[in-house]
Amino acid sequence: MSAPSLFGPEEAPAAPPASAGSEPTTLYRKYRPQSFDDRDLVGQEPIVRTLRNAIRLDRVAHAYLFCGPRGTGKTTTARILARAVNCLDPDPDRRPCNACANCEAIARGATTDIVEIDAASNRGIDDIRDLRERVKYAPSQLRVKFYIVDEAHQITGAAANAFLKTLEEPPVHTRFVLATTDPEELLPTIVSRCQRFDFRRIGSDAMVGRLRDIAEREQIAIDDAALQMVARHATGSLRDGLGLLDQLALLDAGTASATVTADDVRALLGLSRLDRVAGIVRGVADHDVAAALEVVNAAIEQGEDPRQLNRQLVALLRQLLHRRAGATSDLDEATAALADRFELTQLADLARRFGELDFSIRHAPYPALPLEVAVVEACLSDTAAPRRNEIAPDRPNEPAQANRPRPTRPTPTDEAERPPTTRLRDRIRNPAGADTDSTPAVRPSGRPTPAAGPSAVETRAVAAPAPSREEPVLQAPTRPAPTAHNGTEGITVEQLAELWPRIRQDVKAVNRRVEALLSEADPAFVVAGTVTIATPYPFHRDKLNTDDVRAVVESVVGRLTRQSVRITCVLREEVDRLAPGDPPVASHAPVRGGAPRETDVDPAPAIVEESTEGYELAAADLDEARLRAAMNIFDAEPIDES
Repeated sequence: MSAPSLFGPEEAPAAPPASAGSEPTTLYRKYRPQSFDDRDLVGQEPIVRTLRNAIRLDRVAHAYLFCGPRGTGKTTTARILARAVNCLDPDPDRRPCNACANCEAIARGATTDIVEIDAASNRGIDDIRDLRERVKYAPSQLRVKFYIVDEAHQITGAAANAFLKTLEEPPVHTRFVLATTDPEELLPTIVSRCQRFDFRRIGSDAMVGRLRDIAEREQIAIDDAALQMVARHATGSLRDGLGLLDQLALLDAGTASATVTADDVRALLGLSRLDRVAGIVRGVADHDVAAALEVVNAAIEQGEDPRQLNRQLVALLRQLLHRRAGATSDLDEATAALADRFELTQLADLARRFGELDFSIRHAPYPALPLEVAVVEACLSDTAAPRRNEIAPDRPNEPAQANRPRPTRPTPTDEAERPPTTRLRDRIRNPAGADTDSTPAVRPSGRPTPAAGPSAVETRAVAAPAPSREEPVLQAPTRPAPTAHNGTEGITVEQLAELWPRIRQDVKAVNRRVEALLSEADPAFVVAGTVTIATPYPFHRDKLNTDDVRAVVESVVGRLTRQSVRITCVLREEVDRLAPGDPPVASHAPVRGGAPRETDVDPAPAIVEESTEGYELAAADLDEARLRAAMNIFDAEPIDES
């Protein structure tokens, strides 16, 4: 039999842990927990208690599923469990003792009965077949053989199906532990065969205690404020916290009495002070664009990262949101007083607005610009309006901010009086361009208002010959307002058309190939909670109607419209037939990307004319769009032949 592809020759020992061999240089390896002691394995007390009772009662399951965020101790707990099951100490409560022959052999990596498999690189059907063959053999040294499968969600579908029977009924001398950060990617049949333990993020108090203990052992002088900031930045991952503590220990290594402070942590991470972030919130509450931008610009000029500044701003808005809702927070009184200047819904809207900036800041040509634009919009919107007749507590000499003039919103009358503009939907139906005088204006509710002069229906009635008595008179009913469904009340196709460039941009951030499909699609109509988009090609329609592609588009549209929607795609020639209540279109104007479309009503020759020039322009645009879509799908770039 050839050498196995899964984990090497049988006699090759596993990689030695942190406690064996040469002394590790990184803190997270040097202080990797070696027992179930509360001071060693912190933050997972319910899981530790359950596993200890299973060892005490000799009821260790045949398969476990450890899932949770990174750095929370999944693989470490699996190693401790394997050591405890094979420990020779007569007292079950003391296992693992880390002193018997089996514990020392596992610690040195001198046994082949503890096998760790990286499923990210050994995920195929051949690797699982090799594993099934090896499971049959009894352990060579220990009492129980353990297979620890890390990143188990990376196993392919065929390999997972081949693994099912072995996982459900392994030999009595074999145990499995599957560790993963994404349990939803695993087959439900695999999850049902395991005892599942969800590892939670390590709390701030537990992490600070563990970091302080390790800092004292390593003789690292660090104050409590710095430890609190390290714990917050680690976001529940002890490995990240220890990695940051390792960096801070080298910050002033050459100084004998140097103490790591919170300012050192800010300098290392590029974080802003809390008073700066509070200054941005204060400027938003005061509608003071200059003051808010001045704080942002000062932070950027001092070399601070815009993404970190935005994340801290979101964190502060989250704490203010909790404070305004009546929950407890660890903010000081001066900062917590900002919560009283906003309503709860306003804080929620601000947190959502700035929480969506991370991707834009990361990919912007000037990283600070998306943050500055969001600050300006927040200051000028009604979201940031302070409470009526209230004076800012930190600026007693200024008049009440409620009296400051605010930007006026256009009334429905103003909307109707504005000169009409050509909407995206109109350009779809008539790419050659239409007379702007006949384009109906749109009210805020999304229902079109008739333009000045006789309507299109009346014009057709005058120009067309009178129908005979046997032929019914064809009327053009007005499309009814969309029915409220799944929270989609108020969404109109005009609003979707205005959002369409941003929808494509956000979809591109998730999947470039889906965005390439959307480049040839446009919103057609919205009825009963379903957004119908039109495309000229059956290939695009079929792809956009698949479950995975539709889920991507639905999630982006739902996030931008803040409502639950469903997406379906049809061909452009099917739009008029499928749109409920749509008036018959008396036009031969070519649809972008397709041939001229005939309708059920013959238009009057004196009123409707074919536009060959518009058709040629549409064909040229189509060729360019096809080329652009192909370049996006294949990630290609044009070749400069000069």
